Amino acid sequence: MGTTVATNALLERKGAATALLTTPVFATQLRIGYQDRPHIFARHIVLPELLYARVREVHERIGADGAVLVPIDASETREVLQSLWGQGLRSVAIVFMHGFRHTQHERIAARIARQIGYTQVSVSHEVSP
Repeated sequence: MGTTVATNALLERKGAATALLTTPVFATQLRIGYQDRPHIFARHIVLPELLYARVREVHERIGADGAVLVPIDASETREVLQSLWGQGLRSVAIVFMHGFRHTQHERIAARIARQIGYTQVSVSHEVSP
């Protein structure tokens, strides 16, 4: 997709509804964000619209040093992705902690997503290593 087309789709929110598959606890961190507010004591905080339609976590964890702390469970990952597929989602973004450096879990999840039939699979280590 060309840069201008992609940028316009992002700004206008006209892209396909996308699921986000991530490491446990990371989903809440993305929603909490940086808490960067121009009016720190404002009582009404307007959070930006999320870029994904649904977020699901799969049990996996690789440490910053590359040690597998929690091996990815392929059957759980398939179950989660199949559930999202059943909800009509055909696009998935896969972002695991330290996935940009240690890609094995992201590659497994991406392979499963493609086997299920997702038409758009974006994996963090491929998109922005």
